[in-house]
Amino acid sequence: MGDALAAALERGDKGIHISGNGRDGKTWGVECLAMHSEWQPFPVAFFFLDYGKPDKASENYFSATFLQAADMKAVRHATGAESMTRACNMLIEKTRDSRQEVIAIVVNEAQRFSEAEYEHLVTMDNMLERRNKRVFFILIHQNDADTGGKQSIDRRPPSHVTGRFYSMAHKFTGLLWGKEDSIDFEDCDVAMALNEYDDGPKFPDEATGVPPTAYFARHAYASGYRMTSQVPLFRESVKELRIKNHLDANAPFPMQSFERFVYFLLVRIAWDDPNFREFSKAQVDQALLWSGYIELELSKKPAMSDVPHR
Repeated sequence: MGDALAAALERGDKGIHISGNGRDGKTWGVECLAMHSEWQPFPVAFFFLDYGKPDKASENYFSATFLQAADMKAVRHATGAESMTRACNMLIEKTRDSRQEVIAIVVNEAQRFSEAEYEHLVTMDNMLERRNKRVFFILIHQNDADTGGKQSIDRRPPSHVTGRFYSMAHKFTGLLWGKEDSIDFEDCDVAMALNEYDDGPKFPDEATGVPPTAYFARHAYASGYRMTSQVPLFRESVKELRIKNHLDANAPFPMQSFERFVYFLLVRIAWDDPNFREFSKAQVDQALLWSGYIELELSKKPAMSDVPHR
């Protein structure tokens, strides 16, 4: 995703469309990028907001969403133009004393947009451009969500909107497994993510901590254990559970389920067992069920009368 955003920014795009299923980690991914600048072609300031489901997509509602995200109150009797001006002033103020060249506005639930909201994006872009501020809209769409309010559109936005904000798109998935039984970090997203627990940020703090695996499985870690070494077992358990529930054997691992899965393994199993050496198949199966993985995966399919097979 970082490469897609960097390319869109560098070539002068006004926005990018990021799509994927709920709980795959789209917003989390953008938040991670916002915390690091190495990927940015030039300095970027980030502003996040969650869009609701209005009955009427007015300029006032649109502008109020921005103001409320910045903990500012909307003026009840302001005109739409006045509210939009306040929202633009707020965005400019946030970068006035910094060296950011671009304001990246991250819109969660952008699938709720009606044609009117896209016109409001155009208005905001025009107003900020006249004040020599470049804005870049990161429009996050939930593929598996119901589209929003009464005016939401079920077709591609008008060409003048598409040209501004949809000339690049990125499809976001959960963590990919890569080749069968692979622990190549370049090929397997799951292994790469587990490596962050093995050798990544220190816990409980950066100054005095150790990687999470070392903290929760101290003796095993000292003896050479790493969670990445058990990727084949984790994959086997996931495949078995999916097949048992009549799902395709291979699918990305949603970020929400993955984080809960790793939490249970490290905190509830490794931390509680002073003699821990590695996870058993039964423990991995238990963690997978606790994470809610199968309930989330089944929710992506048409409603069925049977309950998950555990």
